Amino acid sequence: MAGIRKKPQHRQSWISQILFGLSVMCLLSGLVCLAWAVWPYSTDGVQIDIPAGVLPVAPEGTGYASLADYNLGVSWPRWLRLGDKGSIDVFLTGDVEAVDSSGNQMNQIVLVDITLSRLRVSPAGLVQYNLAPGADLEISRVVDADQKGEFPGKVLVSFGFYDEAKDELVPVPVAVVDILINVRSLWGLERGIVLWLGFVGLVLWGVLFLLGRYLQIK
Repeated sequence: MAGIRKKPQHRQSWISQILFGLSVMCLLSGLVCLAWAVWPYSTDGVQIDIPAGVLPVAPEGTGYASLADYNLGVSWPRWLRLGDKGSIDVFLTGDVEAVDSSGNQMNQIVLVDITLSRLRVSPAGLVQYNLAPGADLEISRVVDADQKGEFPGKVLVSFGFYDEAKDELVPVPVAVVDILINVRSLWGLERGIVLWLGFVGLVLWGVLFLLGRYLQIK
C-alpha cells in the first residue's frame, strides 16, 4: 500500500505570518491616523475686567466712558490640524444697566476687529454691535487652517462714541489681546486625508488578518 504524501504546509504558514505582520502594521497606522484626526485641540483664553467710568485712553476732555462694569473674555485654539476649522470667540457681559441723567437706558457701542496673519478669518473686518443694557455679547469668528506654521494675531475691542462736531464715530480701545495659533500636520497631510487613511488602515487590517487566518487553517 503506497504511503500517503502529506501536503506541505511550510509555504502557507510563511505567507500567513507575513499577512499577520502586515495586518498589525495597518492596524497601528490606522489607529495613529484616527487618533490624530479626532483628538480635540486645546484652547487658550484671557479674562479682562472693564470698570465703569471714563476710559483711560479716551481723548482728553471728551469724557468717553464705559457705561457699566464689563467682563471681557477672549478664547482661541492653541493649535489646529492642517485643513481644520477653529473659532475665535469674544464674550462681553455687563453687571449694571446703564441709564442717562433722565433715567433712560443707554446702549454701549462695541467695535470688534479680529486679525490673524496669513490665515483666513470669516467674517473678516471691523464689526459694530449695539450692546443693550443687561444684555450679553457673544461673537465667534471661523479660522480656516489652510497652511502650516505659527500665526500671530490680535483681537481689538473698542467702545464707539459719536462725535457730533465731526459727525463720525470715534473708537476708543478698551482691550487688545495678542493671540497665537499653531497649525500642525501629520506627514504633511490635511485632516480629511488622514482620517480617510485611518479608515483604510482598519479595513486592510481586517482583510489581511482574515486572509492570513484562512491560509493558516487551510
